Formats: sequence, C-alpha cells, structure tokens
Amino acid sequence: MKNTINYFYNLQPKNIHQYEKQLKFNYNNNNYVFLPYYRKEEELKDLQKLATFLFSKGVYCHQFVPNINSSIITLVNNIPYVLLVVYVNDNRTILFDDLIWFSNVSITSNIDSLKRDNWFSLWIEKIDYFEYQVSQFGKTFPLLRESFSYFVGMAETGISFLKNINTNYEKTFALSHGRVKNDNTLFDLYNPLTFIIDNKTRDICEYFKECFFKGIDKTNDLFNYISQNNLTSIDCLLLYARMLFPTFYFDIYELIVQGSLPEKEILPIINKIDDYELFLNQFHNYLKQYIQIPNIEWINK
Repeated sequence: MKNTINYFYNLQPKNIHQYEKQLKFNYNNNNYVFLPYYRKEEELKDLQKLATFLFSKGVYCHQFVPNINSSIITLVNNIPYVLLVVYVNDNRTILFDDLIWFSNVSITSNIDSLKRDNWFSLWIEKIDYFEYQVSQFGKTFPLLRESFSYFVGMAETGISFLKNINTNYEKTFALSHGRVKNDNTLFDLYNPLTFIIDNKTRDICEYFKECFFKGIDKTNDLFNYISQNNLTSIDCLLLYARMLFPTFYFDIYELIVQGSLPEKEILPIINKIDDYELFLNQFHNYLKQYIQIPNIEWINK
C-alpha cells in the first residue's frame, strides 16, 4: 500500500498503520487515512461538495484528496479507495452532546443524492425484502425465523405511525450519519463517508437505540434533549416513529444472513425487547407533556 500512496498521491510516509481496511499515516504534520469507498458512485461528488461546504463553515470534517489523475477514487485490486486529510484525529468516544451539535449544523447546499428522508417507502421496501428472505430460509436461522414476526410487527407499527403524520409538513434537513454506534469516536463522526442528510432526530434516535441494547442508559439524556432543544411537534413524532422501527434488530439480521455474524448475536436483542417495550411506553407518556401523540394500544396497554 505504501507504493500505491507514493505513486498516486506523491506522498512518502515513513510509517503506515493499518486497522482492518483503513490505513492511517502522518506526512508533513498532516494526518491521513486511506480507506475503501463503499457508497454509491453517484454520491461521491455530493459527499465531496458537502465536506468542502462544511469545512468552509467551520465544521472540520475530513477532506478528500484527489490522486495524480485528479480522481477522488483510486482502484487497488479493483477495490475503490479514497484518501482523506484527517482534521479531527480524536479517539474519544462520542457523547450525546456531540450528536446534538451535529444535528444543528445548517445544510443549505444542493445535495439531493444524500437525502434519506423518505422513511415510509424505505421501510416498506426493507420489510418486503426481509419477508421474502425469511420465506426462503427453510430450516436455516431458527432464531431469526422465530423472532422475525414480532419485529416485523413492531416495524409495521412504526410505518403506520409514520403514515399518520406523513402529511404536508415542511421538511427540515440536518447533517446526519448512516448509523451511529455507541463506540464511535470523533474520528468516525467527522468522516464524510458516513454522512447523509436527514431529519435532525435521526442520529439521536439511532444512538439511543444502540446504547439501550448495549445496556447503556441514555434515557435522561434523551428526555433532556426533548425538553431543551426546541423540537417541533413533527420532529418529536418522527423521533418516536423511528424508535418504533427496530433497526437494532434488522441491522444484526442482515449481518447474520450475510454470514458476517453467528446467529446467536441476535439473542441480546430478543432478551431485552420487553424492557424496550416498557421504555416505549415511558417515552410516549413523556412526549404527551409536549405534543399530541397518537395512542398505540399494545404499547399503552
């Protein structure tokens, strides 16, 4: 890889540190990371545009470095890689406040390919695909087969809830990430390859769910977020709809089906789902102090 970086970028680092498929190095007092690009090709230009825009506004996310051919992509064994200059090289684990700060970053540039605000159609497509997959399992993945109906039911509740609020409200967009994990660092948070544009509550919700099923209680942080950040009624309803959609189950489901995880990794989700139902009831009651929220019979029983 050192020869690749020397040739394509005219950089001659002395030491390159590899972590999984990421290569990090320092050259002329600048930090760099060379890593695979897994996103859609048509999103790359908008990611570069967004990173440049954010940097100009004082959000020091990592910046793309073109190669000697003026291309952002460099193929290594037919795998597309990109080189980034790293501006936040901090391994501190992210906090709730970091996500709140990100959610308030103004997005004004034209970056339609990165928008993920059409939750309703995305969720329906995902459920339809998973239902087809499960019908083909046979005797494979018994834990997934046995638990799947419950989590699809939860997802359909989220879809129904979303449908009831999906009227002609004015959409607002914020800087978000595909998925936020509880062990993500600031280095991860400022990586533009993770950026998408969505409702400001997306990262907060996904982070909370990730923490919940890892046994990390962020309920007070969530409630303080609701009470202190001037969320609109729509923001609160979208946040609750997303809490209902079990990405925490489906993300692991996909990794199991792909062969990346053993099936037993779904057990912590299954074993903690009763506690999550209690949280959904608690959260519903909390939101009623601020907004009108539809009743959900099986949660508010």
